Amino acid sequence: MEPDFKQLTNEQLTVPESAAGQRLDRYLAAEWPHYSRTLLASLIKDGHVAVAGLAASKVKPSLKLEPGMQVTVERPTMAELELTPEDIPLDVLFEDDAIIVINKPPDLAVHPPKAGRGGTLANALMFHVGRLSRPDPVRPGIVHRLDADTSGVIVCAKDESAHFLLAKQFEQRTVEKEYLAIVRGRMKQDSGVIEFAIGRHPDHYEMQRVHAEGKPATTEWQVLETFKRFSYLRLKPRTGRTHQLRVHLSAINHPIVGDRLYSRKPPLTASEVHGRAPEAGETPLIARQALHAVKLSFDHPRTGERMTFEAPMPQDMLRTLEALRAGPRGPKSGEEAEDIE
Repeated sequence: MEPDFKQLTNEQLTVPESAAGQRLDRYLAAEWPHYSRTLLASLIKDGHVAVAGLAASKVKPSLKLEPGMQVTVERPTMAELELTPEDIPLDVLFEDDAIIVINKPPDLAVHPPKAGRGGTLANALMFHVGRLSRPDPVRPGIVHRLDADTSGVIVCAKDESAHFLLAKQFEQRTVEKEYLAIVRGRMKQDSGVIEFAIGRHPDHYEMQRVHAEGKPATTEWQVLETFKRFSYLRLKPRTGRTHQLRVHLSAINHPIVGDRLYSRKPPLTASEVHGRAPEAGETPLIARQALHAVKLSFDHPRTGERMTFEAPMPQDMLRTLEALRAGPRGPKSGEEAEDIE
């Protein structure tokens, strides 16, 4: 069964005396046993579960319930899904009997978005790896996610023990992640920190937004290069909210180049780099968001050894950087820095 987030049902529950002191995720699992605990935890973390009188940041899977609490749940309908192995090439950075680390290409979704869809990393893993963790039948081996259009390092688990230990590291924020991004506009400083709470967009189920009652989110950024109307950044998310980097950069008026959801600009062309109107039929420099997960560090779930993996820059981002370097150069960051409209 696969959740269909285009079809949501609002359910209101009143916590009974028998559930006093129970965790929120376990209470919901008892109410809807056909929903996996992983799915229910995701619903809570992504803002689909509200508790009357509590800010969204306080609503966590581990929340201890009190009798009489009013819980509202936006429940997706469940659709049948048969996930089949597919012979999709994988760029394997590391593999042993516990984990497999992949350099994900930018055009590969991590798991199916809806029933009947294939062509994802999950399908490829089922073909190439004989044994995978299965906390969720439609996301075998998937411990964390990258957006479909984001390239770079992702680690997957081969059994439940490795999955649990890796997921715990992500939850406790001991995993270190670094990204590279090309954004619109010149940054006003050489480095900084973005701290905006993020929650689900009320009108567009696939989008997130900055919202005071959302989940706390923190992103560190550093300028690597500055161009006339663009910046090349290194990003270090301290938290792991859905679309966090994309939402945070858009919120400070520096959306990621090519971001279809959070930027109002069309795809970047060589003509735009040089300040000209795009030519008819001109091929974009990059046809997706210019975001790459360049580095991932975590403790191996078997040995405890700290491991770091890096993924080389994909060709479309290299091509974009080459075009920017050949175009007009802006002042150094902090000198006559500009935002964009």
